[in-house]
Amino acid sequence: MNPRAFLALLVSGVVVLAVLVVLAVALPTTVTIEDGIQASGSAYRGAARDGGTTLLPSPPFRLRDQDGQIRTVEQLRGRPAIVTFLYTSCEDTSPAIARQIASALDDVKTPVSTLIISVDPQYDDSEAAQRYLNKMNLRGRASYLLGTRQQLEPVWDAYRIQPQGEAFDHSAYVLVLDHLGRQRVAWPADKLTSDGLAHDVGVVSRLSRTATGAG
Repeated sequence: MNPRAFLALLVSGVVVLAVLVVLAVALPTTVTIEDGIQASGSAYRGAARDGGTTLLPSPPFRLRDQDGQIRTVEQLRGRPAIVTFLYTSCEDTSPAIARQIASALDDVKTPVSTLIISVDPQYDDSEAAQRYLNKMNLRGRASYLLGTRQQLEPVWDAYRIQPQGEAFDHSAYVLVLDHLGRQRVAWPADKLTSDGLAHDVGVVSRLSRTATGAG
């Protein structure tokens, strides 16, 4: 190759590389729920759902828990809440989520409500839910909400949850709600950590106290 042509090609390559580096630094980072990692400056460690002007509300529901007690979304008002969607016979994703939640609750320094909503009504019943909560160290710390498919489907649809099926797995993530039941943070199952979840509950709790004027 001609020396001058080689030198020109080399200089062009250096210029292109420099432009790419500048663009990489300057362009904003986009974050999705699947990432589960926030851009620099976010207060959360999970994926924020309050970046826009409107917060997503939690849908109304009226379901019975593992002890037969009626649970509604209104009962969550006044404190942060953790909401997730599991099924008792799962052997991988659901137990992993439940254990991370139990560990996070050990570290949370503020009152928090925890709801597990069934995605497998055919097999999830009161006895199975009670055994599950005991096994996962969540007895007395979480409510396992049960119902028929007809009762649960509106809740799944409102939260955009795919229930467990024969040929596919259910949607697996954890939500943190604020004191008004609004969705603040979402954690995909594969990104969930107990310390990250506890941190985000703490952040939401402080936001709630500020909004209500509590000390």
